[in-house]
Amino acid sequence: MFRDKVSSSIVLGSDDLELLQRFLEAWCEENDVSPESQEAQAIASGLMNWYQFELGDRNNLKSGPSTPLPESEELETLLRKLKAA
Repeated sequence: MFRDKVSSSIVLGSDDLELLQRFLEAWCEENDVSPESQEAQAIASGLMNWYQFELGDRNNLKSGPSTPLPESEELETLLRKLKAA
C-alpha cells in the first residue's frame, strides 16, 4: 500500500528526481506508453513510493558498475547515444 508522501522523512534532491525521471522514461519507451498517460502516472507514483520507502540503499542506483564494462564498439556507441539523450 502507498504511504502518504507527507510522512516521508526522505527529501528528494534534483539527482534523485532525474534518476526517477530516467527510470520512468525508459519504462514508457519499453512499454510504448505515453509519459502523460494515466498508466505512466501510476508507474511514476509507484516509483516514488518504492524509492522513498522500500529501497534500501539509494546510492547503489547512483553509482556506476562495480566492475569495469568490457570494451566493445557496440557498447561505446550505445554509451554515446545514452550520454547525448
